[in-house]
Amino acid sequence: MATKPSSSSPGLRLKLEKELTCPVCLDHYTNPKTLPCLHSFCQHCLEGLPLDKKSETYYLSCPTCRHRTEFPEEGVGAFPVAFTLNNLHSLLERTSNPQEATSCSDHGKALELFCETCDRVICVTCQVRNHKHHEYDLITDSYTKDCLKLRECMSPVEGKKEALKKVLSALAEREGEIRERGEGVLEEIHEMVEEMIAVLHQSERELTEQARRVTDAKLKVLSKQMTSAEMSLSLLEDVEDYVKKSLKTVSRQEVLRSKKQMMERMSEVTGKINVEELHLKEKCDFVLSKDIKSLHHIGDILTYSSTALQQCRVKKIGRITPAGKAVSFSLSMEAPDSCLLCVSLSSLRCSLVPVGKGDQPIHTTVTTTSTDPGVYRIQCNPSTCGTHTVKVQVYNVHLEDTSLVIPFNPYLDNITPVCTVTELMRPWGVAVSDDNHVIIAENSGHCITILDREGKKVKSLGGEGGSGDIKFSYPRDGKFVGQFGTKGSGPGQLNGPTGIAIDTAATGLVYVSEGGNNRTSVFTSDGVFVSKFGCKGSNIDQFNDPIGLAFDKDGFLYVCDCINYRLVVY
Repeated sequence: MATKPSSSSPGLRLKLEKELTCPVCLDHYTNPKTLPCLHSFCQHCLEGLPLDKKSETYYLSCPTCRHRTEFPEEGVGAFPVAFTLNNLHSLLERTSNPQEATSCSDHGKALELFCETCDRVICVTCQVRNHKHHEYDLITDSYTKDCLKLRECMSPVEGKKEALKKVLSALAEREGEIRERGEGVLEEIHEMVEEMIAVLHQSERELTEQARRVTDAKLKVLSKQMTSAEMSLSLLEDVEDYVKKSLKTVSRQEVLRSKKQMMERMSEVTGKINVEELHLKEKCDFVLSKDIKSLHHIGDILTYSSTALQQCRVKKIGRITPAGKAVSFSLSMEAPDSCLLCVSLSSLRCSLVPVGKGDQPIHTTVTTTSTDPGVYRIQCNPSTCGTHTVKVQVYNVHLEDTSLVIPFNPYLDNITPVCTVTELMRPWGVAVSDDNHVIIAENSGHCITILDREGKKVKSLGGEGGSGDIKFSYPRDGKFVGQFGTKGSGPGQLNGPTGIAIDTAATGLVYVSEGGNNRTSVFTSDGVFVSKFGCKGSNIDQFNDPIGLAFDKDGFLYVCDCINYRLVVY
């Protein structure tokens, strides 16, 4: 342990004394070492501190800030030397003898000069004898000049200092976020387990009830069989006892006279009993089918770096479900290990951007359920149908964009077609097959035209003067159910209805094309008016004698715009 030298200088010397005192031994530092937390201690004091062991690794806790540092394999000596403290110690020793600090040790004269070449203070005699051709200056001038240089060198130090303060602030903020996230995850684990326990209790009740129903049903059948068998056995025993008693107690003449009656009775009783029906019908063949694999592994704590998140992708977008103007769909993301990516709702952002209709994103609401981990429900209120770009962001990392087609929705304020197919000869009727082929009846073309999803002609059947292999059929056993609508052009009225289609894929709404009003009206299945769109004209959102209507399995609406010789798709 170090010993303090005698001190006699006030002021600065007292401050130096304080700076050079080890907080452990309360004496001057001896071979001071600096820990990663920048606190310094005597090597001897550090060697005497207790160590913590965790997973075969030893840790040393700083006596001042309690920061844990991994203990070097080489020992305390591997920590860096505190050069600053050693320099301060040397300065303190020099200031203990003022005469030695201000006089030349060789010539006893005042140290008034500073040799720039040798980087040391000298006296006049030293300059003449040993530093004659060196660069030197008065100590006061050199001190002023070097102080300026030191202050200039302080600028990057201060810059680094401010940068490190910002880093420490960010680290502290992130530390708070991580601790908060950890508490949130612990709460989620607790809620998940509580929910699973509730589900297990519910499953226990359901399985118990199911087992009781099966047991009671089988016992009921057995009980009926046992009752029937016992009754039959009782009849047989009664007949048997009667015959045996007759043979023992009745005279031979009486037996002969009643034998026919007794034989008929025995035959009657045995004839009514069907032993085959009383054989075992129910088996003891019910067992518990266990499915508890998932209970042995109910989840993982996943962490993803930015690099790993950039490798994730949107795996699947589920079917779109409309609800008025709002639509919702399911979304899942795939991690680099091919597993579904599970993140907290606070870290997941999703938006939709209409393609070709402005770049203003549509806000969405993201929810999830415990029944489908990794599957998220996205809900939004789009202003238009058609193709949208789905943008997903996880922990500020943008995943690769994907596309989504929002089908036709009559509740939208802006109803415009997705595309039109021209060069059709007065299209009269339309239908869509399961493989997305569009079949059109061309009135003036006297044919049936088949198009693919992109509107390209696949083939035509029939034709004027032709003999295509076309057959038509219609049911003749229809029964009148009801009707709706009256003649007119107001909301809910119809004028020359020419086609009808039902959106069975989503809303169940009924669409009616009106040749007289050159529009399409929308009703509920009960005939309640919902909306209408279109008017007479040749623009993209107008009709001229719309006739046929059809929906495909994805919810796209096809309208035969007869006099405009085109097919309009919504």
